[in-house]
Amino acid sequence: MPFISVIVPVYNASRYLKECVKSIQEQSYENLEIILVDDGSTDGSAGICDDFAREDKRIRVIHQENLGAAGARKNGILSATGEYICFVDADDRIDNGMMDFFRKSIGKSDLLTSGCRCEIAIGEYEIWTDSLEEGLYDTDRARKYFIENMIVFENRFRAGVQPYLWGKFYRRAIIQEVIQDIDISIVYSEDRDLLFRYILKSKSIRISHKCFYDYRYNPRSIMRTINKNFMSDLNKLYLSLEKAFVGHPQEECLINQLQQFLVSRMYLIPSFMGFSSDAQISGYVFPFSELEKGSRVILYGAGKVGKRYYQQIYRQNQLQIVLWVDKNWRDYDESSWPVVSPERIKKLRYDYVVVAVKKEMLAKEIKRELVGIGVPENRILWREPVIF
Repeated sequence: MPFISVIVPVYNASRYLKECVKSIQEQSYENLEIILVDDGSTDGSAGICDDFAREDKRIRVIHQENLGAAGARKNGILSATGEYICFVDADDRIDNGMMDFFRKSIGKSDLLTSGCRCEIAIGEYEIWTDSLEEGLYDTDRARKYFIENMIVFENRFRAGVQPYLWGKFYRRAIIQEVIQDIDISIVYSEDRDLLFRYILKSKSIRISHKCFYDYRYNPRSIMRTINKNFMSDLNKLYLSLEKAFVGHPQEECLINQLQQFLVSRMYLIPSFMGFSSDAQISGYVFPFSELEKGSRVILYGAGKVGKRYYQQIYRQNQLQIVLWVDKNWRDYDESSWPVVSPERIKKLRYDYVVVAVKKEMLAKEIKRELVGIGVPENRILWREPVIF
């Protein structure tokens, strides 16, 4: 029996498919089962898959009508025979030591994660790792912390664990059970639906930040094309995960994280649905949702970040904006934005001063100025603005 089953969903990936499969074949650890799931390709990918299967007895091909990525993964999972399963997308590649690392590092864990080198644009790369620290999460306390931060890490509108199925190692017995509950018609962020359900079934999780996976930029990805059904697709994902979370001991926390994720995605609606430029809005998300309801907040900064924070605070009606200040406050004298001089801070009672700027260097400079006029350092808040 193969120790590892590698599942590759394939749909019209002929341009990169050979490079992808060869990177799996050339692994230093060879006890693999490689399952290529041809999801109704029309560009010759099906023939490439069959050619590989004839040349390498470790490769099996599943041909199916087009069901989408979730349907391809499901059929691959159900047909797998390895003790563990991992996924590789057909336009990506992996380093030749990845499977050997997984084999040696998994131990008794149910899930092992790793980082990746992400091509964020053609020729431009970033290193992506989980926000959760490296290590083993196998005690009740550790697993509780993991679950509390897996979707939204410490209320910072970024993921605790990278929400992709690739670059991870799963126990077949568990994932074959979880896949039975997956709705394969979910097309937006379907990785999250399976991954988070799997995590809730896992008793031990190991986080690694080592990078073996090369994620390729694909301009035709569903994430980069206009989708008129984006809102209904997003809602379908929400309802599926909400159902999975109901009844869990940490139900409230899980649904709260899920809702934060959903809110962060709502700011992408104009761009994802192809709205005109007049309807576009900046995607900066207010990052301090943990502040106690009713807290009195001074907002420092009236640029793009500050305007988005102001709108969100105002609409959510959870915090009280007692003042909105900016060093260039005179520029707003004739506008509808109620921006005033930072000098006004000295005369008010407040709980926090939220610095709404993008760059950390500027935030530090503003913090020094605020401390200089008597603002307690522990009341000054800044986090790097992000789109979740």
